[in-house]
Amino acid sequence: MMFEPPAVHWFWIFWIGVIFLVGLAVLIAVIRGLSGPSQQTFPPTAPMPPSQPSEAPLDILARRFAKGEITAEEYRKARDLLSGGGSPS
Repeated sequence: MMFEPPAVHWFWIFWIGVIFLVGLAVLIAVIRGLSGPSQQTFPPTAPMPPSQPSEAPLDILARRFAKGEITAEEYRKARDLLSGGGSPS
């Protein structure tokens, strides 16, 4: 009968463990790949505020007149200019 040193048994146990860990890593990679793209970002970003539609120039002009920022004469001149009805002379 031949005597085998105990280190030979540990050698096989080590390689079985390495093969198990590599197989586990491949399995995790495949599962993550099949699950689709992640929606998570790092660092987390705040959600974008909803964009407000831009106001038409005549709406801005009417709002400025309502606030008292411009006079009635300035309002009429600017309204005529924006609507294409007259010149600002």
